[in-house]
Amino acid sequence: MSRPLLIRSQKHPYHITGRCNNKEFFPLPLNEVWPIMMKYLRRCHDEHNLAIHAFVLMGNHFHLLCHTPQGNIDECMHLFMRSTSVEISERAKSMNHLWGGRYRWSLIESQRHYYQVYRYIYQNPIRAGLVKNVQDYKWNTLGGGLPFPLHTSVPLSFCGEEGELVWLNERYENEDIDLIRLGLRKQYFDLSQRRLKAFNKLSVPPSN
Repeated sequence: MSRPLLIRSQKHPYHITGRCNNKEFFPLPLNEVWPIMMKYLRRCHDEHNLAIHAFVLMGNHFHLLCHTPQGNIDECMHLFMRSTSVEISERAKSMNHLWGGRYRWSLIESQRHYYQVYRYIYQNPIRAGLVKNVQDYKWNTLGGGLPFPLHTSVPLSFCGEEGELVWLNERYENEDIDLIRLGLRKQYFDLSQRRLKAFNKLSVPPSN
């Protein structure tokens, strides 16, 4: 099966995920992987103007929400995937490939779609049974102290404050998770009209 043609957008955000080879765990503990990820996300920001909205690091994969004002997602991800692979493998003294193939992506055109993808990726550690609340997980961009600015369409008055965290911690039903995953399989996040009706019932963050 051929790879889908890459869509280079200057306007719409991407959801991007990359998974370790054979779904194995990173060959280093996450407290060593995290600063490597931050280092190269910063390089992508500084050198290629990557605008980072959210990032969540899991035991064998990552989720990235971002946009590219220069329409250069391929340049950004080439730098990120190659550089993290080289440094992590060198530090772990591993000869194996780190990443199990190319990153996967989906463009998000709708603000309502964006909200649900944003909450979905931050809730990954909850679904994995690692924490009870999104703010309790160490390896995401909610905690601050980042080497790059965050760009997000979540209302600014709720970023990092109690209002946003209440919404971010609002649990999805299993069928809601299935809807989001189905949408993310498409090049453009999309659902059929029948499924879209259920999706549009999902809550969004409080407005300013």
